[in-house]
Amino acid sequence: MKPRADEELFDQKKYLEDSCKPKCVKPLIEYEACMKRIEGDDSGEKHCTGQYFDYLFCVDKCVAPMLFSKLK
Repeated sequence: MKPRADEELFDQKKYLEDSCKPKCVKPLIEYEACMKRIEGDDSGEKHCTGQYFDYLFCVDKCVAPMLFSKLK
């Protein structure tokens, strides 16, 4: 079914990500702890990329099975 021109589209992925975030608290806490540890680093050498990707992976893993069933 094609959406009408006056019908607003809804981003299912954003909604599903928000519903999955509570399931990924542990990686989020680890990322926030890392950010706090490197807060004063002015060298730019320290980063929390690994922890951030762990958090995103957790959210994406939760979203994927639900998202593809909603796509048309």
